[in-house]
Amino acid sequence: MNVEFKSGPILTGESARCFLEEKARVDSLPYRRLPEGFFDEFDRFMERSERYWREHEAGEIQTGR
Repeated sequence: MNVEFKSGPILTGESARCFLEEKARVDSLPYRRLPEGFFDEFDRFMERSERYWREHEAGEIQTGR
């Protein structure tokens, strides 16, 4: 069963014209691809954070703090 929700505003008049002009402007901008490996640094950061958390959380549980 599909239920479609349409909660966006309905633009008319000047608001609609401004929106369409801005959309056309943005659509005309060149498409940029992210460089390969863009998220590798984020992945390393998350791995280090999780490792740090596991090591220190385990230490707190063992010492009873």
